[in-house]
Amino acid sequence: MNQPPQPPQPPRHNPFEPPPVGSYGGPPGVAPTIPASSEAVAALVCGILAWSCFPLGIVAIWLGVRARRAARANPERVGGDNLALGGMIVGGIFLGLWLLYFGVLAVMILIGVVKR
Repeated sequence: MNQPPQPPQPPRHNPFEPPPVGSYGGPPGVAPTIPASSEAVAALVCGILAWSCFPLGIVAIWLGVRARRAARANPERVGGDNLALGGMIVGGIFLGLWLLYFGVLAVMILIGVVKR
């Protein structure tokens, strides 16, 4: 019983072998991403946390404006324009909800005072 010849097996890949030189930078032609500014990240964080603390909505809008201004003035070094915009939007929504809450609370207090 002769067995047919086996096709040559490819060499096994060593999982501990480092990648070839020059392959760490990503595919060619892809521009490196610009890191987001810390003000843009802070604007988004403050916007998200504004649901629990009224002044953080104002801080989120202020930081977002500063971060967007910096990103537009120097786009090759400063990123995070969309993060800043997101922080401004979320902070503005929660700021509006807090103002609505305080307005309703003031009306309820006035109604309670007038009825006495």
